[in-house]
Amino acid sequence: MIRELEYDVINKIAAGEVVQRPSSVVKELIENSLDSGADSIEVSIIDSGKSLIQVNDNGSGMNLSDIKLCYKKHTTSKIFNSEDLLKLSTKGFRGEALSSIGSVSKMKISSSNNKKGVRNVIKVENGVKVNQYEESGLKGTLISVQNLFYNVPARRKFLKSENVELRHIIEEFIRLSISHFDISFSIKHNGKHIYLLNPSNLKERVNRIFGKSIDNKIVKIFEETPIAKINGFIYKPEYLNKSRKYQYLFVNKRFVKSSYLNHSISKSYEGLTAEENQPSYFIFLDVPESSIDVNVHPTKTEVKFEDEKSIYAIIRSSVRHSLGKFNIMPNIDFSNNVNLSNLSLNKKIKPPSVDFNKDFNPFLIINKEKNTDSYISHEFKSDINIFDDSKNDQSIFSHFNLSDRFVITKTRSDLVIIDMKRARYRVFYERFLKEISNNNNFSQKLMFPIRLDYNKSELRILSSVKDQLTHLGFSFSVFDINKLELDGIHPSFDHDLIDLLFEELLENQILNYKKTSSSLNDYLSKLMAKSKSLLKKTKSSKLEQEELINQLFACAESSLCPDKKKIFHTIDLDYLKKIFK
Repeated sequence: MIRELEYDVINKIAAGEVVQRPSSVVKELIENSLDSGADSIEVSIIDSGKSLIQVNDNGSGMNLSDIKLCYKKHTTSKIFNSEDLLKLSTKGFRGEALSSIGSVSKMKISSSNNKKGVRNVIKVENGVKVNQYEESGLKGTLISVQNLFYNVPARRKFLKSENVELRHIIEEFIRLSISHFDISFSIKHNGKHIYLLNPSNLKERVNRIFGKSIDNKIVKIFEETPIAKINGFIYKPEYLNKSRKYQYLFVNKRFVKSSYLNHSISKSYEGLTAEENQPSYFIFLDVPESSIDVNVHPTKTEVKFEDEKSIYAIIRSSVRHSLGKFNIMPNIDFSNNVNLSNLSLNKKIKPPSVDFNKDFNPFLIINKEKNTDSYISHEFKSDINIFDDSKNDQSIFSHFNLSDRFVITKTRSDLVIIDMKRARYRVFYERFLKEISNNNNFSQKLMFPIRLDYNKSELRILSSVKDQLTHLGFSFSVFDINKLELDGIHPSFDHDLIDLLFEELLENQILNYKKTSSSLNDYLSKLMAKSKSLLKKTKSSKLEQEELINQLFACAESSLCPDKKKIFHTIDLDYLKKIFK
């Protein structure tokens, strides 16, 4: 039987699209403040938004009649008809934000559109007005959201830890404060300021948020065409890594995510950095409002362009131009005159002499057991050889490689198909776990300290496990809310993977490691092994493959990798005989 849903249920369903977590509330409220013309926005957070989210601005404000309507569904002052959707200049326009927030929280709206010093206040619970009164206050609007998801316990239950939710909040705050660098922003968490940003230019705002060290890593990008105007900064090729950090693309000051346009930026660095490295950028794209459609998703982070291919070409060309303009791209100087006068045409040319050992026999060396290890990667060495046949006085390892990933071989009774990536994962995992579980961990000093650039919320997360990281062999010369610098690492850690490791610690929410791992050591071992094995693209020799497989079957668990995926599959030889009868 079909029936109409209750108003309360409809509001909660709609809220699920707009308000996904506390950071969604922060985003919507700040965007409303920006649309009101505010030049000063203050954000206050308690318990990572679970207890309180408060946004105060000095914008145009609302009168009492507007306040009574603003929390109703599909009420807005930003558009009037369908034609306005073709020329959107505001952040919001759906009329859903306050309605969605009010239906899953206890919300207070305090606002005034005059300078009389009195604000009208309305309190909303579960989407319904429960109180109305006046209070003192200046022109502008203050919205307080308390006990988010108090009436949707399932949604509240699935919120992440406070540090993780705070990180998402700060990320939204950063996106909006970068795109509106000429506006004053501040954010407090549990009464302590995280950021206090005065009006500035773009470069100063980026430096203020991410630290002054970023100043030497970026170059300016600027291009103006009839289709689009591009402005901002891009990273120098030598500072790129595998992390997708610092990818900020704004279209008409609206933060957007576009894999297509990100690809155009990546292609611009082709030949200047490793293929797996990701670009970092702060790019502002200004286009006519009528040439884009932002009404794609409730989060408004997706944009459709009228001429996407042209935008792609413009961005790629602009990035390449900036890299060349600042002498980052390699170039050939054709202005130099090459003097060939010293070359003599009459002089006899003698071939170079080559010295070699006539007694050298490579096959004798390879067949000598004592020298075999010199031809095998130091990563895989084992005293066990499961393929050693005692009946035949031979130790020939017979196998072949398939697609540079699978190795097919045999035991005495089975055909074995082995996933080499997963085998590496298991071997490295057990090795790392053994290393870092040692109570006598020591730190290997670095010749040059490693500076890791993270914002304050990320450093706050890492600081909560500083003691554990120190125990594992990390030595920090600087570790505070503004800066992190490593001067020593455990010998088992790959120097080139340090930055990637810390990125994964943050991306995989280190504070929730107990959900997937038995201990922090176990969790870190998985991350390190995965970084070192699954990302490996180089081909291995047959001897390396042999040693790896022998090492695999010497592991405590050889059939499954740490994430419980199958490493190898066996096929009984008798079964094969039956197939080919």
